[in-house]
Amino acid sequence: MTGIHADIDALKRLHGALVTYRHAQRDVTVRGEDQLRVTRASLESKASRCRAQLELSQAELGACQDRAAQDDTGGGTVDCSGYARAVEQCGERLEAIRRWQQRIDAEASEFGGIAGRFADLLENELPRMEEHLVAIIASLEAARRVQAPAS
Repeated sequence: MTGIHADIDALKRLHGALVTYRHAQRDVTVRGEDQLRVTRASLESKASRCRAQLELSQAELGACQDRAAQDDTGGGTVDCSGYARAVEQCGERLEAIRRWQQRIDAEASEFGGIAGRFADLLENELPRMEEHLVAIIASLEAARRVQAPAS
């Protein structure tokens, strides 16, 4: 095989590698976006359950406080401290989830800019480079077919 044949074959393999790379990286970006959606949905689901538990705990605390206010014995026999702790713990869990949501949103925003530029590269720039490479290969193959004039 002559040098030009080897060069053309190498360029064809490079083109194939670029196409494979573009498709693989597109899949990676889609999986990253999917994971981000799953994470956000999971956190929102946890926050929703936590809000419901907080409302229930607050209702239980309110009912306990009502019982305590109606206690005729005056001895303070109704203890609402467990309900108060439950409300506090639910509030803390909900706040922790909110902090995670904010952190995920901030990181996703930063990642989104980089991912957007990378997606643009994959969707626009890389296909243009592939087309240019195909044109170069075609030009080299055409030049290879041209025979030198006999002297």
